[in-house]
Amino acid sequence: MDFDQYVAARYGRLVEHALDLGCAESEACVHVDQVLAEQRRRIRRAEDPDPLVREALERAVRGTPERSRRTAPLVALGVVAVAVAVGVVATYRPAPHELPSLFALTGAQAEELLESEGYEVTLEEARSCEPPGLVIDSDPPSGGPVREGATVTVRTSVIAGSHCEPAFPRRSAAWEFVLFALGRGPAPALADELDVVVDGGPPRHLDGDVAAGLQGQVDLTLAIERAAEQTRAGESGLPRLSVVFTAPPATWCGIDLPPIVADRSAIRFEIDPRPEDRRGCPLTVDLYRTDSAIDAVIVYTPQGR
Repeated sequence: MDFDQYVAARYGRLVEHALDLGCAESEACVHVDQVLAEQRRRIRRAEDPDPLVREALERAVRGTPERSRRTAPLVALGVVAVAVAVGVVATYRPAPHELPSLFALTGAQAEELLESEGYEVTLEEARSCEPPGLVIDSDPPSGGPVREGATVTVRTSVIAGSHCEPAFPRRSAAWEFVLFALGRGPAPALADELDVVVDGGPPRHLDGDVAAGLQGQVDLTLAIERAAEQTRAGESGLPRLSVVFTAPPATWCGIDLPPIVADRSAIRFEIDPRPEDRRGCPLTVDLYRTDSAIDAVIVYTPQGR
């Protein structure tokens, strides 16, 4: 097996194994590095080197010498070789990865995603004004460095109190639409007929199975998916979801308001991965409703501008 690939894939698990064997946390990486250096050739020759590496790690942690028929001079030579290799093996310690965006995920969904990528997950609740159960933060944050096998603390929303109530209905409506577009939630209330306009293009009229037709608008769903996958420097690392109820301006970021929604107010939400001081236009979606049912969706994508 390729040595570098084995180290990259298993380093975190080997450190955990050393800790499980009773090794002090400050010494676990030292033992793993030494064993990897000693077993380098065997790892290359083995189809599945895990058993021999784990056995060697157990001997190293417990101080049990390996049986060997080598002569003393060869043993001495081996010790020198190991000492050199230990200095070199540090270069094979896998580089940290970026923690993926956990935007629009529940705690259970985030746990499943992160565990599939080799991380341990701890779930905690935190007070916020977001819908209950959604991820609002993590440690390390999304986009931050994290090594395979590390523990990630994921915080999910618990409604903070009465001060959330004024904005909660429109934020819930925006989140409901985002989760539906990402295929993670049921359809929001939709009118029997609905118009979609993306980046000032011609209106697309949907009727019949409006929910399926709306999810079939690939440029809309892909724009939301791309925005959700991005990370933002600082704080939680998650893109910022801002929501207002407003009469959209006649022109937004160089694109004219479609005549079919002129003089109407809408729930406008933005999914914004930009740092606070960055200029430009994030993904912007306007939801127009009649009797709480969405009858028009107007989309302004960053790509469209």
